[in-house]
Amino acid sequence: MLRSAKAHERPKKGVNLRGANQIILVYTETDERKFKLVKDIAMYLKKEYDIKRVMRFAYIEGDEKTVPMWHMRKLESDFFCTSDLNWYDKPVKHVEAHENEPYDILIHLDPDESNALDFFVAASKAKMKVANFSANRPQDFDILIPPQPKDSWKQRNHRIIEFIGDSPLT
Repeated sequence: MLRSAKAHERPKKGVNLRGANQIILVYTETDERKFKLVKDIAMYLKKEYDIKRVMRFAYIEGDEKTVPMWHMRKLESDFFCTSDLNWYDKPVKHVEAHENEPYDILIHLDPDESNALDFFVAASKAKMKVANFSANRPQDFDILIPPQPKDSWKQRNHRIIEFIGDSPLT
C-alpha cells in the first residue's frame, strides 16, 4: 500500500532555516532520552534561527493509553500511535491537521523506520521535505542527505540542520 501511495499536490519552495517561519520535526519515539533530544533540537532551531514555530510530531508504537506522561500533547508537540493506524499502517487519527498545514520545512529525523511516518510524509503539504537517505520513498523528499559510515542518529540529523541552516535555497 505504501509503495503505491501517491505524493499529494503541494506548493514546493526551497527555504533555508533562516527564512522559515514554521517547521515540523517528524520522528519515531522510542524513549524519554530521544524525546528530550528532539526537544533540544527544537529549542536550538528556535533560538539559533529565530523560527517562530517548531512542531515536534512523533509516532509512538503502542496504544494511546500506554503513552508516558512526559509525552502528552502540548502546544508544539503532538503524536500518533499504533492505535491510530488502519490495516495498512496508514495513520487515520491525529494527523490530518498536521498533514494539511503548509509548514515551510518538514525534517524527517527517522526515514524508513516506520511505514506510518512514511505515509504521513507522503501526505504532508510541507513546502520542502528533508531527510537523511531514504530507501523506501525517496520521491517524497526534496533534499536527501547521504549517510556517512558509522554516524550516530545525532550526527546524521545535525548534518541536515547544518546543510539547510544557511544554504542559499530561496
